[in-house]
Amino acid sequence: MDRATAERVRRRASALCEYCLIPQEFDALPFQIDHIVARKHGGAGTDDNLALICLACNVHKGPNIAGLDPLSGEVTRLFHPRRDRWMDHFEWNGPDLAGISACGRATVAVLRINLDHRVLLRESLQAEGRFPFQPAED
Repeated sequence: MDRATAERVRRRASALCEYCLIPQEFDALPFQIDHIVARKHGGAGTDDNLALICLACNVHKGPNIAGLDPLSGEVTRLFHPRRDRWMDHFEWNGPDLAGISACGRATVAVLRINLDHRVLLRESLQAEGRFPFQPAED
Protein backbone atom coordinates (compact mmCIF):
# COMPACT_ATOMS: atom_id res chain seq x y z
CA MET A 1 0.00 0.00 0.00
CA ASP A 2 1.38 3.38 -0.90
CA ARG A 3 2.12 6.03 1.72
CA ALA A 4 -0.50 8.48 0.39
CA THR A 5 -3.31 5.93 0.76
CA ALA A 6 -2.22 5.05 4.30
CA GLU A 7 -2.12 8.74 5.24
CA ARG A 8 -5.62 9.33 3.80
CA VAL A 9 -6.98 6.44 5.88
CA ARG A 10 -5.29 7.76 9.06
CA ARG A 11 -6.56 11.30 8.48
CA ARG A 12 -10.11 10.14 7.72
CA ALA A 13 -10.14 8.16 10.99
CA SER A 14 -8.73 11.08 13.01
CA ALA A 15 -6.08 8.64 14.33
CA LEU A 16 -8.76 6.57 16.14
CA CYS A 17 -9.25 2.83 15.76
CA GLU A 18 -12.42 2.70 13.68
CA TYR A 19 -13.74 -0.23 15.71
CA CYS A 20 -12.97 0.48 19.41
CA LEU A 21 -12.21 4.22 19.07
CA ILE A 22 -8.99 4.07 21.09
CA PRO A 23 -6.69 6.89 19.92
CA GLN A 24 -3.29 6.04 18.44
CA GLU A 25 -1.66 8.33 21.03
CA PHE A 26 -2.66 5.91 23.83
CA ASP A 27 -1.28 2.80 22.13
CA ALA A 28 2.44 2.01 22.03
CA LEU A 29 2.04 -0.01 18.84
CA PRO A 30 1.34 1.68 15.51
CA PHE A 31 -2.16 1.27 14.15
CA GLN A 32 -2.58 -0.74 10.98
CA ILE A 33 -4.56 -0.32 7.81
CA ASP A 34 -7.23 -3.02 7.69
CA HIS A 35 -8.89 -4.47 4.63
CA ILE A 36 -12.44 -4.44 6.00
CA VAL A 37 -13.31 -7.28 3.64
CA ALA A 38 -10.09 -9.28 3.45
CA ARG A 39 -8.44 -9.82 0.10
CA LYS A 40 -9.00 -13.56 0.52
CA HIS A 41 -12.75 -12.76 0.44
CA GLY A 42 -12.44 -10.56 -2.64
CA GLY A 43 -11.89 -7.26 -0.81
CA ALA A 44 -10.15 -4.54 -2.79
CA GLY A 45 -7.32 -2.27 -1.70
CA THR A 46 -9.44 0.81 -2.34
CA ASP A 47 -10.25 3.56 0.16
CA ASP A 48 -13.82 2.30 0.62
CA ASN A 49 -12.47 -1.04 1.90
CA LEU A 50 -9.75 0.31 4.18
CA ALA A 51 -9.98 1.28 7.85
CA LEU A 52 -7.57 2.30 10.59
CA ILE A 53 -7.42 -0.38 13.26
CA CYS A 54 -5.47 -0.89 16.47
CA LEU A 55 -3.41 -4.04 16.80
CA ALA A 56 -5.68 -5.42 19.54
CA CYS A 57 -8.74 -5.23 17.28
CA ASN A 58 -6.87 -6.42 14.19
CA VAL A 59 -5.40 -9.50 15.88
CA HIS A 60 -8.91 -10.71 16.70
CA LYS A 61 -10.62 -9.53 13.53
CA GLY A 62 -8.17 -11.16 11.14
CA PRO A 63 -9.95 -11.96 7.85
CA ASN A 64 -13.35 -12.36 9.56
CA ILE A 65 -16.32 -10.68 7.93
CA ALA A 66 -18.94 -12.25 10.23
CA GLY A 67 -19.39 -13.69 13.70
CA LEU A 68 -22.08 -15.01 15.99
CA ASP A 69 -24.46 -12.55 17.61
CA PRO A 70 -24.17 -13.57 21.29
CA LEU A 71 -27.86 -12.76 21.84
CA SER A 72 -29.43 -14.74 18.99
CA GLY A 73 -26.61 -17.16 18.17
CA GLU A 74 -27.05 -16.29 14.49
CA VAL A 75 -24.22 -15.66 12.05
CA THR A 76 -24.06 -11.90 11.57
CA ARG A 77 -21.85 -9.65 9.51
CA LEU A 78 -19.28 -7.51 11.30
CA PHE A 79 -19.37 -3.72 11.51
CA HIS A 80 -18.17 -2.09 8.27
CA PRO A 81 -16.62 1.33 9.01
CA ARG A 82 -17.27 2.64 5.50
CA ARG A 83 -20.90 1.55 5.20
CA ASP A 84 -22.17 1.65 8.80
CA ARG A 85 -22.54 4.49 11.28
CA TRP A 86 -20.70 3.61 14.50
CA MET A 87 -23.41 5.01 16.77
CA ASP A 88 -26.07 2.83 15.12
CA HIS A 89 -24.27 -0.29 16.34
CA PHE A 90 -22.41 0.62 19.54
CA GLU A 91 -22.66 2.62 22.75
CA TRP A 92 -20.41 3.11 25.73
CA ASN A 93 -21.46 1.64 29.05
CA GLY A 94 -18.72 3.19 31.14
CA PRO A 95 -15.47 1.71 29.78
CA ASP A 96 -17.32 -1.25 28.22
CA LEU A 97 -18.40 -1.15 24.61
CA ALA A 98 -21.90 -2.52 24.12
CA GLY A 99 -23.26 -3.71 20.81
CA ILE A 100 -26.76 -2.31 20.32
CA SER A 101 -27.44 -4.24 17.11
CA ALA A 102 -26.70 -7.80 16.04
CA CYS A 103 -23.83 -6.46 13.94
CA GLY A 104 -22.46 -4.49 16.90
CA ARG A 105 -22.73 -7.42 19.30
CA ALA A 106 -21.00 -9.77 16.86
CA THR A 107 -18.23 -7.23 16.30
CA VAL A 108 -17.63 -6.68 20.02
CA ALA A 109 -17.48 -10.45 20.51
CA VAL A 110 -15.21 -11.30 17.56
CA LEU A 111 -12.80 -8.40 18.16
CA ARG A 112 -12.87 -9.13 21.92
CA ILE A 113 -13.16 -5.43 22.56
CA ASN A 114 -14.02 -5.86 26.25
CA LEU A 115 -11.09 -8.00 27.35
CA ASP A 116 -10.02 -6.98 30.86
CA HIS A 117 -6.81 -5.18 29.87
CA ARG A 118 -8.62 -3.18 27.19
CA VAL A 119 -11.39 -2.15 29.60
CA LEU A 120 -8.81 -1.18 32.25
CA LEU A 121 -7.06 1.14 29.77
CA ARG A 122 -10.35 2.81 28.83
CA GLU A 123 -11.32 3.05 32.50
CA SER A 124 -8.10 4.86 33.38
CA LEU A 125 -8.50 7.19 30.39
CA GLN A 126 -12.09 7.92 31.45
CA ALA A 127 -10.93 8.75 34.98
CA GLU A 128 -8.60 11.33 33.41
CA GLY A 129 -11.43 12.70 31.25
CA ARG A 130 -9.68 11.57 28.06
CA PHE A 131 -12.12 8.94 26.80
CA PRO A 132 -14.47 8.03 25.14
CA PHE A 133 -14.10 9.61 21.75
CA GLN A 134 -16.88 9.65 19.23
CA PRO A 135 -16.33 8.89 15.54
CA ALA A 136 -16.55 11.73 13.07
CA GLU A 137 -19.93 12.05 11.38
CA ASP A 138 -19.81 11.55 7.63
